[in-house]
Amino acid sequence: MTNFKTICAAMALGVGLSAQAVAQETDNKDYKPYPYMFVGLQGGVQTTFTDYNAFKLIRPTASVSFGSFFTPVVGARLHVNGLWNQGGFKGIDEKYDYKYATTDVDLMLNLTNMFGKKQDYVCNVILLGGIGLNYAWDNDNMTALRNASKVAAPMAWKDNRLSHNARVGVMLDFNVCKHLGINLEISANNLSDRYNSKTNNKDDWQATAQLGIAYKFGFKKNVKPAPVSVTPVADYSEQKRVETAVVSKPEPKPVVVKEEALKETLFYAIRESDPNANNIINKVIEWGKKYPNKKISVSGYADKGTGNPTINKKYSQERVDKVVSLLKKGGIPEKQIETQAYGDTVQPFTENDQNRCVIIVGK
Repeated sequence: MTNFKTICAAMALGVGLSAQAVAQETDNKDYKPYPYMFVGLQGGVQTTFTDYNAFKLIRPTASVSFGSFFTPVVGARLHVNGLWNQGGFKGIDEKYDYKYATTDVDLMLNLTNMFGKKQDYVCNVILLGGIGLNYAWDNDNMTALRNASKVAAPMAWKDNRLSHNARVGVMLDFNVCKHLGINLEISANNLSDRYNSKTNNKDDWQATAQLGIAYKFGFKKNVKPAPVSVTPVADYSEQKRVETAVVSKPEPKPVVVKEEALKETLFYAIRESDPNANNIINKVIEWGKKYPNKKISVSGYADKGTGNPTINKKYSQERVDKVVSLLKKGGIPEKQIETQAYGDTVQPFTENDQNRCVIIVGK
């Protein structure tokens, strides 16, 4: 038990150091933080609540899990927990050992990503809830107490006991690096009466507190959009000089210059709303001043592969607002600008990451 406490203390120190040392920026990574799969190992303590002192029934416990976060908010896991448990009789101050294993399917909700402004945090608060089965065995200590007439336990099971398990809990998950996470989990487990060989006409409860590590894998590549090619503006200056030089014609016909088309696209990284292509903004400003009677349409988008509809609507609106602000600073009147913010309801490109964009059209 002393060695077990030493291991737990070392893991807790590692969590604290990792939280201070790690800083993550999705834009600088070669992978997307979600979705991913994981395999986890945990160790800690547990106790069962009865009429006996729960602190005197604390025993070590261990867990293994396999799961996945399908989105930045929603995940699931298969979780197996056991091995040692203990019960007690208050009147004679006798304790008895037995073993157990609990297998649960848990739903996992990342509350940090659900309510946060981004989707890649060092520390995440995860809500857990699930159902499964609990199998208990090796109840020889209880059988010996009953055979020695030290206790009256007519409902004590002898060989094994199968019961339901319902769980609710919370986890603090620390992202140390791409493939490694450290977590602290506290959970409450509801089991059927007689689980601890005693009956009190209500379900039994077991509490666990565990520290663990998780190996994370299956990340997708973070494909950044290709640079936007800018079509050079046609230079009509030489044509105008030639036409001006021809003065021998008695009635020169006016030269009709074809109106320049305007369609530009600004691409953004995840959570980015500041445009970083000044050449495109300047080109739009020049076009707007050249054709003051034409409208400039500014449409904002967000990719459906990350975030949620509310966050994506917000980012698309911020991108539009910042482009409009730059156009107005450049001398384009507000009445000449039309805006739309589509969020992730419209995806103009087949490549997911290219849909974090603003499309500017002159019309």
